[in-house]
Amino acid sequence: MIWSIYAMLGQNMWWQDHPELDFEDEAWEELIRSAHEHGFNQIVLDLGEGVQYESHPELARKGAWSRARVHEEVARCRDLGIELIPKLNFSATHHMWLGEYRRMMSTSVYYKVCRELIEEVYELFEHPTYVHLGMDEEGDPQFFKELDMVHYRQGELIWHDLKFLCDCVLKCGAKPWIWADMCIYHPDEFRKRIPYTDVVLSPWIYFAVRREHWTLISSKQRYIDSNEGKMGLTYMEEAPIWQAMTHEGVKAANDGYDTVPCASVWGECEYCSDDVVEHFINNCNNEHLIGFMTAPWIRTNLKQLGQIKASFETLAAAREKFVK
Repeated sequence: MIWSIYAMLGQNMWWQDHPELDFEDEAWEELIRSAHEHGFNQIVLDLGEGVQYESHPELARKGAWSRARVHEEVARCRDLGIELIPKLNFSATHHMWLGEYRRMMSTSVYYKVCRELIEEVYELFEHPTYVHLGMDEEGDPQFFKELDMVHYRQGELIWHDLKFLCDCVLKCGAKPWIWADMCIYHPDEFRKRIPYTDVVLSPWIYFAVRREHWTLISSKQRYIDSNEGKMGLTYMEEAPIWQAMTHEGVKAANDGYDTVPCASVWGECEYCSDDVVEHFINNCNNEHLIGFMTAPWIRTNLKQLGQIKASFETLAAAREKFVK
């Protein structure tokens, strides 16, 4: 079973444009050590501008890993029983790392760049089992307005691009892995377009699952503060969204999609990891519930080390409670 943590190498996956990586080797060492100590067997590494790609060297920023460094880290993790999985986020909300190519989205140039990067990281990471494509928070006009996006995919184009990216990974010999947003919010269309054999899904639930935990949650003010009113949602108004993510995530697993639910300490919810693991273990077809992951959603530096360690601790504790 997969026990995974999301880690950040590059950080230009949002609206920031950082000239150099805020990545510290000492924190990375602690992350790997904690993964090994807590029995995690996978790290999903968000690459972005953090690698000196041979196909597109113009994307790298100061501090980016060399190709040799990538091979060293893959081998080091493998020796500890940890598979290092490359993540390239091609969502229109998270592809700032693509530089000028993000403004060429859904053109022949863009498709060529995406294909070349996918093929390169597959080789760089020595034929990983999966390549994570991101693809979260696509197709919401309100969200794009908040981020002042130049353009975004709509209608048929969303499905065309998603299938193109998945096919690129499949042709390499790996299985594409995506955040489950498109399946959660468009379940019938998703099933028509993307076969269950062709993708791994991660529904992400960052707050409580059990209804009795919603109003007791310690992170209500944290949630309000972090959103600063931008999305126009209160915590309790968004709670049903987490419920939908949970419900449809379970349904997808039971319909044959390999599923890796993702919990997080980001929302400072004491119930999150326990609730996510317990709910999916009790309600999913175990054949397609292939693991769990956690995403602290912070940069890999020493200032954030406490949140990284808490991510391991809470998911490992949930595993001890609910996984036999």
